[in-house]
Amino acid sequence: MVPNAPRRDFLKSTLAITLAGGPFGAVAAAGARSALRSGPNGKLAIAKIACGGMGQSDLGQLASHAGVSIVGLCDIDRNTLDQVGKDDKGNDPFKDVPKFQDWREMLAKLGDKIDAVCISTPDHSHAIASMKAMEMGKHVYTQKPLARSAGENRMLADAAKAKPSLVTQMGTQRSATAERRLAYELVRNGAIGKIKAMHAWTDRPAGWWPSGKPRAEGSDPVPAHVAWDIWLGPAPARPYKKDLYHAFNWRGTRDFGTGAFGDMACHIVDMPYYALGLTHPTEITCDAPDGTDDQYPNVETVRMKFAANERTAADGIEFIWYDGGRLPDFKSLGLPETLAPSDRKEKDAHGCLPLPKDGAVILVGEGGVLVIPIQWQLPFAFVDGKRKDFDNPHKTTNHWHDWVDACMGQGKARAPFELAGLMCESLAIGAVASRYPGKTLVYDAASFAFKGHADSTTHLKPTWRTGW
Repeated sequence: MVPNAPRRDFLKSTLAITLAGGPFGAVAAAGARSALRSGPNGKLAIAKIACGGMGQSDLGQLASHAGVSIVGLCDIDRNTLDQVGKDDKGNDPFKDVPKFQDWREMLAKLGDKIDAVCISTPDHSHAIASMKAMEMGKHVYTQKPLARSAGENRMLADAAKAKPSLVTQMGTQRSATAERRLAYELVRNGAIGKIKAMHAWTDRPAGWWPSGKPRAEGSDPVPAHVAWDIWLGPAPARPYKKDLYHAFNWRGTRDFGTGAFGDMACHIVDMPYYALGLTHPTEITCDAPDGTDDQYPNVETVRMKFAANERTAADGIEFIWYDGGRLPDFKSLGLPETLAPSDRKEKDAHGCLPLPKDGAVILVGEGGVLVIPIQWQLPFAFVDGKRKDFDNPHKTTNHWHDWVDACMGQGKARAPFELAGLMCESLAIGAVASRYPGKTLVYDAASFAFKGHADSTTHLKPTWRTGW
């Protein structure tokens, strides 16, 4: 009988975290480095949980590190598991690696043969698998967003802080790019003065996954190759529906994903969030016309207020998020309207291309406006209506290899759970706000609840399904 992960009390004390240096300084470097090398020839032995989609990419990147040995593979879909790593000629680099459909069985059977675990499951299983791995003393790499709910995110942040010898990292690979490292440095060093507002967007869901619909009725036969109960994991039980949840279309369902806000904001606002030293939002409002009890909306605007600190304006900072095609008013922010996302290929009079449809951040400061595209473009500023560019001394590294190197005692993880958990807690709060459209919500960080909305605790600090 495979041992179940123990239940956790999500009522943790508020995370106390020192942000000095952020993801590139003391916090990321904290903790003794593990000397464990359980793989052959002294390699870092990694067990992989979930091998399809982004899990396949994670596996390939980790396996490409010369110091890594993949010692266990797990996926609830037997077809995915049987095909992982094979090329067109049928060559299988993992033919001798033990394979499992239940990650609990893999961790229990391999035990001390594992040094580290990489988790790429749907969001609702991130926390329980990560927590179990950390309890076993394993380094952990978990895909973004770190966890689905506010309570789970803080639980992982607290657990990582309590185990400084473990190297943890959330899978936000863009944080390793030179462009985003420059963005962090610019914000941290006050390139446009104290920050008054942060605007960010994505065009998703944009057809990427079903959203804005009521819960599907009926059920379909579970395919023989799918372990549906394990896929559900700690989430509330519901019938299998062909092509609706597994393998990709789960992100818009509240029990499983975090919608466009939780899925994309952690890629887009991570550097300014870390650099500004933000903690929990104090007030949240959400304009979401088509969310349902079962699914996130197709379009929304979320406004979150954060308390003042040394890097913000005296009255704090407001974070405004747009998705589903909504965008900020560029002109009102002191930017050329030509920056609005479009298919234009030519630069405008300021030398600017349109910003990406899938995301960017605009920081409004007391001394200008800083623009941070999601990727492939350097950040730039507008000061007194003129574009200002910055030299970039940073180099892009491999996010997965950064984590492996840190596990082996070299370098630093770039998105440790202590930081990522705090940010993703805030994003999870914003995602839940779409259940209360048009209402001003006051967040009680101690109890994981919106004041005056007793039912919100269920959504912000959910319990796991019996047996998990």
